Amino acid sequence: MNNRTRRRPKRKEFSKQIMAREMALLWIVTLGVLGLAFYSVKESFDASFPWLTAMVSLPWAAWSVSKTGYTMKSMKENTQGGIIYDSAMSEMEEKKAFVEDLRKGLENDVAG
Repeated sequence: MNNRTRRRPKRKEFSKQIMAREMALLWIVTLGVLGLAFYSVKESFDASFPWLTAMVSLPWAAWSVSKTGYTMKSMKENTQGGIIYDSAMSEMEEKKAFVEDLRKGLENDVAG
């Protein structure tokens, strides 16, 4: 049997998936409302459209709050003291130590 393990493609973080889905839904709603407005004007609808503007502007306002929260989360993770920053820095230190050990080993082999 083959001992190779198949790598799975790296999945997007859940928060990124949520933001992408929310953005797609916003565009669907926006384009739907634009279509409804076009149809209303075409059929000579003679009332005002504040309900249409609310259907577009309120979801976008809610999305801006979500985006702000996501941005703040990302800032906290990717700054010093954040989860991702600290793990990346420790991984980099481990790699530096490994490379230094290799160099010392090679120098000893060449000199000896």
